[in-house]
Amino acid sequence: MRVWQAVAERERGFTLLEALVALAAALTVAAVIPALLSVRPLSAVMPVDGFTHLEWRLFLQQLQIELHETERWTADGATLYLQKWNGDKVSFSLIKSDVIRQVNGAGNETALRHVRAVSYRAGVHGLFVQVSATDGNVYEAFVARAF
Repeated sequence: MRVWQAVAERERGFTLLEALVALAAALTVAAVIPALLSVRPLSAVMPVDGFTHLEWRLFLQQLQIELHETERWTADGATLYLQKWNGDKVSFSLIKSDVIRQVNGAGNETALRHVRAVSYRAGVHGLFVQVSATDGNVYEAFVARAF
């Protein structure tokens, strides 16, 4: 019993200062974790204003969504025409150095920037897209339709 009392007198628990130090250490570790799990290396140089791979991927995803909502599609070289199920006519065309999306001939939604040339080739199950960027790189993709 004496031993138990002697141990109990020495151990009184954490002090407020020890709890604050532990909390500060946990918050520091939690703040550093997102930087360690970053998607791109910190040393990678990203172009400030030019054709980017991210924009290209987003353009392809938008095109795939458009194809899923389309009854039929045709390509006239640098212009893509989509006939939607609801009757809307959507076109993607190159104006200056931007690929512009228009619905029923109205609007100028920029779908892709810094483009020198674009060509569409309609296939049975999707669409072949080739884009020449202003930096000289050529990007190609096949956008498939699920049904």
